[in-house]
Amino acid sequence: MLSNVATSLVRLSLAAVMVAAGGCASVQDMAGVPRTGHQKDGSYLVSADEEKLACRQIRDRLEVLSRQLKMLPQKAAIEEKSRPMTVTAAFGRMFGQPGDGLSATSEYQKASAETDALNALLVRRQCI
Repeated sequence: MLSNVATSLVRLSLAAVMVAAGGCASVQDMAGVPRTGHQKDGSYLVSADEEKLACRQIRDRLEVLSRQLKMLPQKAAIEEKSRPMTVTAAFGRMFGQPGDGLSATSEYQKASAETDALNALLVRRQCI
């Protein structure tokens, strides 16, 4: 049987490992290490799973994104006429560029970045 001190040390060690594992994404962000998906600079990094997609699957995803990009400006216009739902959105609208503080604008930028990355993947894979 372990003594109370040894048991406490084991529990403390396990807690430290769990905290460290939970903060990995934050550490990556602080270190500037890119990870797949949407990046802080607004770009999109294709994942290993997306790299393995067939050309048709990539085109299907691009078609979905294209439809989304067509709908989002209308959604942004409706959202702009409504009251902001959060303080951050209100400050974004008051002090930011046109479209700041609108979730539709953010969604549009993300969909656009993903479209660019998937189009580059099509070219790299010589799907065109």
